[in-house]
Amino acid sequence: MDGVRPSAQALGLALVFLTLAMAIPAQAVVVDEDPADRETVRDGRVIGVLTMPDQAYERTWAMRQGEWTSIGVDCDQCTVTIEVDGATQEVTSTLNVQASNDGTATMSIISPIEEFVAFSLIETIVEQNPTVRPSPGEPLAFEPAWVCDAETSCLNLIQSLDSIPSTEFISDEFIVGVLDQNLAEHVSVPVTAGTTMELQLLHATSDLFLEVFHQGDEEQLLDITTTQVNQLPINDQPASTYWHADNDGRFILKISSQSPNTAYALKRVLHSPDAGPQVIELSGTTIIEGHHAKNIVIATNDTQALIAEALHRNVTGHWEQLVNGDWLSSTTVHFSTDDPMHLYPYPNASAYRLQLEGQRFAVEVSTVDFADLGGDFDAPSLRPSSPLMENNSWPELHAPSDPVAGELTLAIHDTADVYKIEIEGYEESLHLVQVKVVSEDLDVLRLEMWDIDQVSWEVVDFRDLERVNGKLQSALELTPGTHFIRVSHTDAANATNHTWGQHVDPVSYMISTGYTIIDEGDEPYFPPDEATVMWGGVARWVMGLLFLLPCLYFAVTFVTTRNLAREMSTKTEQLAWFKSQMDTGETAPKSLRKSLDKSLQAIAQLDWATACSTWGPTDGEHRTDGLAMAVWSLDSRLAKNENTHPIMVGIHVLEGQWELAALRFDAPEGQAWQVVGVEPKFLHRGEEIFVDTMRAGNLTFLTLELRGSATSVDIELNGRCDGEPMAARIPHTLHIQNREEE
Repeated sequence: MDGVRPSAQALGLALVFLTLAMAIPAQAVVVDEDPADRETVRDGRVIGVLTMPDQAYERTWAMRQGEWTSIGVDCDQCTVTIEVDGATQEVTSTLNVQASNDGTATMSIISPIEEFVAFSLIETIVEQNPTVRPSPGEPLAFEPAWVCDAETSCLNLIQSLDSIPSTEFISDEFIVGVLDQNLAEHVSVPVTAGTTMELQLLHATSDLFLEVFHQGDEEQLLDITTTQVNQLPINDQPASTYWHADNDGRFILKISSQSPNTAYALKRVLHSPDAGPQVIELSGTTIIEGHHAKNIVIATNDTQALIAEALHRNVTGHWEQLVNGDWLSSTTVHFSTDDPMHLYPYPNASAYRLQLEGQRFAVEVSTVDFADLGGDFDAPSLRPSSPLMENNSWPELHAPSDPVAGELTLAIHDTADVYKIEIEGYEESLHLVQVKVVSEDLDVLRLEMWDIDQVSWEVVDFRDLERVNGKLQSALELTPGTHFIRVSHTDAANATNHTWGQHVDPVSYMISTGYTIIDEGDEPYFPPDEATVMWGGVARWVMGLLFLLPCLYFAVTFVTTRNLAREMSTKTEQLAWFKSQMDTGETAPKSLRKSLDKSLQAIAQLDWATACSTWGPTDGEHRTDGLAMAVWSLDSRLAKNENTHPIMVGIHVLEGQWELAALRFDAPEGQAWQVVGVEPKFLHRGEEIFVDTMRAGNLTFLTLELRGSATSVDIELNGRCDGEPMAARIPHTLHIQNREEE
């Protein structure tokens, strides 16, 4: 018995250890993690759960009588049940259940294995949508729609263009319903003009068809529809669809299905109207987003190219450039999600205007600067032809200098960059400047240097070098003054065999200079006094400005006249407009007469046909191979003198040169006419106006006032054309009295 007792003790200890070992995993099963930790949440909605073997995941919610619940499930070995009104039903794919009494609904998910169970659940659906579409103006109850603005957190343009909901399927952000007995339902969404509505189908237990009507004063069926031919895959996210409201009113959504009891959930979002054209200054990368249409003005300069790339969806737009105050070149562009679009500026461009169009779009824009030497402009391709030319447009390359960047922007056919070097020193001094160019494309680059005579501007010495021994560098001895260096493409023709503005990779390079003084030259014995230099400069500026004042006056006059001519070229029937202004009393005849006199010189800058159409229909015309004449009878209220008849005459010399030319206004019957006043100022006497010399291409318009009792006038031009006596007469007699009576 004593030998048996130790064995019993050992057996007892073994049983204790075995019991403890079995208790450890049993305890692990009992202490489970929070079920919420195994849920997968997307956009504020639980879309699935990771099950543990043979452990149930449950979810409960309250339901009232008549409410529906809808669920769709996707898994391998799971069992999903829904308990409503005390009755339990198993869900194999989709299930729609209606409560007969108030109570609690329970969803249970269990699986013998660890697996992810995806589900789409609408807890409660209150069926109250009408089945008959209301007529325009007929009231229809509606739920306030979710409004998403770009400034809020409902967008993530890096992820997608669609707005992002933040809740389960509830009425704040979704339209939910069940198409009971195959009857279509109608939902009202009030909108204002310019609003865009976004709809996205996120739950459908069977086929679904969506039509949208816009009701204002009238009803219009919109072109865009949404069709789901079968059950929507669980948690699938088809792209949103957008409808734009051109006028105030409401959208009526008609939701229909060919299958009974189809449950659905539609994300419903309203996007406010665009605030109008926006002006932005790019300091980095900016995303321009919008709906339907958007106008953006981007401030820039003529050395900044715009890089634009569509996000998620291709978009079409129009591109214009502001050059010297005018918007030029409205071009259709297509922004792709695959390749960035490079838009290059015209010279003197100061802004881009992008007009984007599409249901929903976002374009990421940035700029790239192609100015040379880190300055504000692109280096010219040619050097100045004389010392009188302003050379401020040529970037200055200092000597010596560290490597600075330059670029041949082949997209805009920039195949050469010319830089100036300013050498300072005493007279007769000599300076050695060394230039080195480094680039990955050194084989296509060429370096030229010019030593310029500062007085005659002739080339004293010249260097022309291509790549030698793997290097591109040269040196030249220069005297004080301005000299030039050019970096150019060795095959400009083949490098620019593309359309201007088409993106082509540029040729970038780094240029640096070295400097050595060889001879200091002769230092002036009497250095100029600073006060003398200052006051001498002031005197020169003052005298120069005084001499330039007449030029400035003529320049301003010329620009003003040219702008007026450009403005008038776009107008027609000016004389009729003058008459209408006087008839309505909006403008005094005296003011209109001044405007007419100012327009006479401006209109002479246009071609003959445009000028004549600007005034309006003529009252008489005459045209030969060498001369064209036209006459207009003006409203008597435009006369400066009393009891006179205002007339306008236009003369266009097509060939030859007229000398000693005079216009004669003959009265066929009655007392002779007397010319009282002429604009512009021409010498006149009696019934004649002396217009003197007119060359080929000359175009003259003048107004005059006739005084006399005759009722008609004949107009003729007399003089010498190419040395031969010549006369031209308008064959149509101008009846003054009849014109006034009309």
